[in-house]
Amino acid sequence: MTVDKNNFLFQYTARNTVIHRLPAGVKFCVLCLSSFVLYGAPQTLLAVYALFLVLASVAAKLSWLTVKRNCRFLGIYALCIFFIKIVGVPLTADMLKTMTAETLLFMQKLVLILFTASIFYETTSKLEFFVLCEKIERFFCRKKYTGAFSTLFTITLMCVPRVFEVWAQLNYAYNARTCRRRDIVSAYRRFASLLPALIENLLRFAVTAEKALKNRRLRGC
Repeated sequence: MTVDKNNFLFQYTARNTVIHRLPAGVKFCVLCLSSFVLYGAPQTLLAVYALFLVLASVAAKLSWLTVKRNCRFLGIYALCIFFIKIVGVPLTADMLKTMTAETLLFMQKLVLILFTASIFYETTSKLEFFVLCEKIERFFCRKKYTGAFSTLFTITLMCVPRVFEVWAQLNYAYNARTCRRRDIVSAYRRFASLLPALIENLLRFAVTAEKALKNRRLRGC
């Protein structure tokens, strides 16, 4: 798959679909409720929700590229979870079977939550985020509305796609300057080189957001 600095997980895609036209508040409620309910849900409910998610993905015209990215991310994450679970545990056949079952059960629910988040972020623009947060703040604060909570909560929601956007840009730059080798040593070097840069970029984003919030408060005074 070709690396593109402008393509990343949870990227908003402007389309004219039923899911895009749904109010951001409805989609946000589904995202929040699914994150809590699915972890304790029985298999029947998980199957019904999976069917609903497939229909929602088709209605939102979720691209195959998004599906591939999600599956790749889930595959790497599943391996990490499995290896973390077996560290320090006697490696018997029964133990490996138990750990594999636990990992698959956890990943089954994570798959549903990840694709729900993908639909939410790919069909909801930054402006819709802010309008939603602004309505929530105005409802609870009434005359004491300042806009600070709206801005802060919007930035919090946007942090998730921001992480993947910065990582995609760093990967693009890294590939342009180095040879593309697929081995453990190259993967380690890539991770060791890009992780500090990712943290630095996210900290810079946080500082810029903090300054924007302070300016907004000063103007509101």
